[in-house]
Order: sequence, then structure tokens, then C-alpha cells
Amino acid sequence: MNRFTLSLFVSLFVATTTMAQDAENATERLTRQAEAQPRQRQQTTTIASIGDAVMTEIDLALPDELYQGYLFWHQADELATDVVNYAMLLDAEGKVVHRWDTDLNGGGHTSYLLKSGGLLRTGIRDRRYVVGQPVAATDTLQITDKTGKAVWELSAENIDLNGNKITFHHDMLPMPNGNILVLIYEEISPKEAAADGWSAGKGKTVWSDGVLEIKPDLEKNSHELVWYWRFIDHMIQDQNAKAANYGAIADHPEKIDGHFPESYAPMNAVRQHLNSLDYHPGMDQILVSSFIYNEIWVIDHSTTIEQAAGGRRGKGGDLLFRYGNPAVYARGTEKDRLFQNQHDANWVDEGLPGAGNILVFNNNTGMSGIARVGSGGAAAALAQEQLKGISNVHEIRPTVDNGRYVMSEAGAFEAKQIWFWEHKDFFAPFQGGARRLPNGNTLLTDTVGRRVWEVASDGDVVVRYKGPAPTFKAFKYSAEQVANLLE
Repeated sequence: MNRFTLSLFVSLFVATTTMAQDAENATERLTRQAEAQPRQRQQTTTIASIGDAVMTEIDLALPDELYQGYLFWHQADELATDVVNYAMLLDAEGKVVHRWDTDLNGGGHTSYLLKSGGLLRTGIRDRRYVVGQPVAATDTLQITDKTGKAVWELSAENIDLNGNKITFHHDMLPMPNGNILVLIYEEISPKEAAADGWSAGKGKTVWSDGVLEIKPDLEKNSHELVWYWRFIDHMIQDQNAKAANYGAIADHPEKIDGHFPESYAPMNAVRQHLNSLDYHPGMDQILVSSFIYNEIWVIDHSTTIEQAAGGRRGKGGDLLFRYGNPAVYARGTEKDRLFQNQHDANWVDEGLPGAGNILVFNNNTGMSGIARVGSGGAAAALAQEQLKGISNVHEIRPTVDNGRYVMSEAGAFEAKQIWFWEHKDFFAPFQGGARRLPNGNTLLTDTVGRRVWEVASDGDVVVRYKGPAPTFKAFKYSAEQVANLLE
């Protein structure tokens, strides 16, 4: 085994990536500044020059097994959301070969490289709009050109969804048809929640997670809301007998118990906390990950808005498949739980080893640790670095019969474990991701540790990268895929 370590000193990113400066007061200070100033467009921020060496460490253990490509690195942190919203493409030596400048900041999210060489990204333009929102909320969606300049932009404030305020959060996805899927928080009143049998906390506002499909018009800089799915439309509950969705939880595995768990600190009014989004064009299905339920959910996308809202068993907006924690639909116990605060559930793309299987990055973070970290801000971001544990990755294949997801005799959804990986030195307490590469390796991201590891199918670590900033989920592209960015 050949092994070498390349360490490069990085000074460029001290100003933009250090979360420790005035940690206790950073969030409050930014909020006061935002409230005191009128809304205005920020200046474009340049992060790094082409050729700058920004990777702090590259530890290549198995050079013959390395997937040769370029790392896509987008800064994001779920808790310390006052970060510059920048992305870079890095070569094998950790040097910048392309950058996308930015006029946004903030958010625990990623961005996606488009075939045009531009980005689909989300971030914060008006911090006043996201004050008081749950973790990783943003107010702006952008499609950019190759330089990072926006060629299309959408403010959450301009979306009309049942007359309720929304914010974007965590994840979005470019679809093959050019549309955009994006996760949202929808603000609803306790009265509206109660009418649906949902006791969702004592605050003035509760949040229902959802998914929007948006059709962008780049020429007119406009949009069309073509489809949506709302958590509150697909609840089952056993606390309010007068509500239409009252019933036995175990009798409705296709619906979601709005009162599981009994409480969730520190933000009891956010009861789903969806944190990743994927789409399978062949099946026309959407895959989401619910942090709080410790589950992944598959939703049918081949519906009208009305069908997605109403749902019916096996079709429509109700869950087609759920996996990871059967206790949430009263068909299992804690010992049956597989996931703990997982992120980045995604289908392996067609043409890649394991195509059609589902990869799940399981953070395996205990709830007591999350409670110690708190609800967000720079101080919480620092606290997360002190958590200990071992994360793991699951590759599963749901059991399907005649196009329908199969349940076991015990009533829980079935899936076969195809691949499992963990390492005693790899722990990502928040965020993180797992992505399959063309040679069968898997690219793993530890957001908090600013690390990306590439591992072989036999579990061996091929390379360890120590990056310039936290990143939600890193990607690796071949030279052919990014040829238009390497000029």
C-alpha cells in the first residue's frame, strides 16, 4: 500500500470559515443589523483565485483505487448559518480550478452543478425574512451562470401557498425537465394545526414541512408553482377524535403520526425536519429524509396537486415506502430502529454500480448530544464539534412486488441491506452525505469535521480530504463532465 500525506497551509479562508469569532453574539448581532437596515442587494463576494491551494490536507492511502476527478465543494453549516454561500471545484492537489462567486450567505444546504456550468443554489438575501425560522431556513433560490452570477432568482416571499409564509430549507434538486424540487417550511397557525388534529406546540406559529416543484422561466425571471406536497395533508393522529384524520396509528402506515415523538427539543413546533431530497425519474418518485422521525420516505410524484393533497393508499401523496424506524407507525419498537438523525438519502443513479439502490448517510447522533448543542448559532456550531460517536452508511434495496413496496408479516416495510460501512474514526454529528462514484467507490462527507473520505466497496479508505470549510455533501466529477469549467 502506497501512502503519502500532502499538507497545505491555507490562509485565504480564515475570514470566511472561522465560526469561533464572537460565537456567543454572532447570530444576535446579525439579526440586529438586518432589522436596522433596509433590504438591499449584497455585493458579490470573491472567495478564492484560480490556482490557490485551499485543501488543508490530502491523505491518499490507495492511489490505484482512487476515482480520478474534481471535487465540488460548497460551504454550508446547519447551525452556524452566517457563512458565505460559495462553491469551488478542486483538482487532485486541492487547488481551485473554478469558483462561483456569490451575493448570498447562510444556510445548512448544498448547491448543485448544472450541465451549463452554473449552479442551482439557495441562500439568504434578507435576513429579516428568516428570523425566527427553524434551522437552515433560506429565502432565495438561484440559478447562476458559470461565474456565479444569478440568471434566475426566486424569493420565497413571492410564492403563494395557501396564503401562508414559506421559507426554503436544507435541500433542493434540479429535475430532468428543468424544474426544481425544493424543501420548504410552511408557517401555519396553531388554530389551523388544531383543526387537523395536530397539537404542535405552544408557540404562535408551527411549521409544516413540504416539497414544492417550481418551473423557472429564465427569460422572464418568473416562476410557476406546478406541484406541491404538504406534511399536514398526510397525518394520522389518535389524540383528537373530532378531527377527520383521527385513527389508529398502526392501521395507517401510509400516513404520518404528527405527535411522534411526544416532544422534540429544542424546537417542538418543527415535527418533521426534512433534510434531504432526491428524485427518481424512472419511477417518478421523490425520496426525503426526516431527521426527527429517523426515517426515509418515498412519495409518489405522478399525481395532480389535488391527488397529492388527498392521497389514497398506494397512490397519491401518502407515503409509498418508509424505512428506518417502524416504531413511528406503531409496528415496531426502539430495538427495530436502524437510523438515528440520518441525512442525504439518495437513489444511486442509473449507470453506476448499485443503480436503483438507496444510500443513506446515518449520522448516528444521540438525542442527548443534540440537546446539548442547542438550537443553532455559532456557539452551537462549535459545540457540535465536541460530540462523539460513529456514523455509518447503509445501502438498501426496498422489496418491490409488481410495482408496490412490500411489507413483512410484522407489518413493517421491507428492504435488503446491500452494503454497510462504518469506521471508528468517522463521525459526523450533523449533516453529511454519501454518493456513489462510477468506479464503485463511495464519497462520504463529514460536514462538522470538514472532511471528505472516498472509500472502496470493500470498505477500505482510499483517500481522506481535509477541506477549507464545512460542506453538506461533496461531489466528484470526471474531467469530461466539467470540461467547460477547466478553461
